[in-house]
Amino acid sequence: MLIFKMKKFIKKILLFALFFILFSIFINAAFLLVIALTDWDFTKRLESLKFDNPDYDLLVLGNSLAQYGVDTELLTTKGVKSFNLAMVGSAVKSNYIQLNEYLTKYTRKPRYTLLVLNSHLDTFFQEGIHPVIEFTMKDHKYGINDIPISKFRWAGQELFKKAFNKKYRNTYLSFGQKKTTRNAPDYSEFQNENLNLQKFESAIWIGKIAELCRSYGIELIIIEIPGVKETQNTSNIGPYNLNFINGYSALLFNFNYHEFCKFIDNEKDWAGLSHFNRYGAEKFTNELFNIVFDNKYYLKEFN
Repeated sequence: MLIFKMKKFIKKILLFALFFILFSIFINAAFLLVIALTDWDFTKRLESLKFDNPDYDLLVLGNSLAQYGVDTELLTTKGVKSFNLAMVGSAVKSNYIQLNEYLTKYTRKPRYTLLVLNSHLDTFFQEGIHPVIEFTMKDHKYGINDIPISKFRWAGQELFKKAFNKKYRNTYLSFGQKKTTRNAPDYSEFQNENLNLQKFESAIWIGKIAELCRSYGIELIIIEIPGVKETQNTSNIGPYNLNFINGYSALLFNFNYHEFCKFIDNEKDWAGLSHFNRYGAEKFTNELFNIVFDNKYYLKEFN
């Protein structure tokens, strides 16, 4: 009798475990499908892996500052066909992986890579890989850490923001850039700091991007993107020649120079946390184009 009860009890446990496993698989699969269809980073990542013979002249790399701040649609209308690969929270190592994937996968190589950074806000030394990039990498070996609800929990938070904030919900991607009309005035104060060039030159993954670009004959342009007043610096635009510890080099334009940043309307051009809204991004990208590609400072003519 006791043995019979034990078998019955074990059977119930196994049935419950099976139900729990199947339910977890269903929930995680449904969550993954939803974010793959709705999350901006996920949809852009999948798009970039399925381009049909892309012929971009310029690729934008960076994190959310670049994703919001560089209007690649505007650059394209000006004759520099561009796509913004930047993603929220992406570190320089992830930027390297994205660029290497693109150059390995597609025949036509870009003429330029624009690496968009902000040395006041970025660390440059993170070794982790962006979850969306890691999850979709070729030959990635999936494990317990890849359970979607855990790995992409921030995407669930984004869904709630979209549900309850109309302006957030109306944000959209254009040529990879995230465009929003959200507005968050900048009330911070200028701190009178200098640009730290050594921070760029000592960053291993920036040097690796420079090496990768050189090996494919691509011009790497690094920019310090404007942030709110407390992040801005006293160093002029440049350009500066950066020499990395691996022997490679690149030009840096300091667009976070506080005098240059006077074009920014601090009441209307920010979406928050040093991210441009679409109006600020358009103004900044016009300045970027004029300085880098229209031969005012940068003498290599774009054909």
